[in-house]
Amino acid sequence: MADFIKINAADNVAVAIHDIEADSTVAVDGMNISLCDRIPAGHKFALRAMQAGEDVIKYGFPIGHLLSDVPQGGLVDHS
Repeated sequence: MADFIKINAADNVAVAIHDIEADSTVAVDGMNISLCDRIPAGHKFALRAMQAGEDVIKYGFPIGHLLSDVPQGGLVDHS
C-alpha cells in the first residue's frame, strides 16, 4: 500500500494516506524524501524546502500560503 498520494505533477506537497512516522523515507518522483515530522493521515508534507508566504500547490492549483518555513519532508500548515 502506498504511503502518500501526489495528485498533480505541479504539486509541491503530497498527502499521507495513513500516519507516517518521522524519519521515514518516501520515494516521490525519483527523489528519496526523509520526513522530519510525523505526518498524520490526510495531512500534507513538503516535497521541497519552502518559505513562509509561498503558495501551497495541491491539485495543480494554489490552496493556501505557508505560515512558516517548511523543510523538505516537513508537515505543511497553511492558511
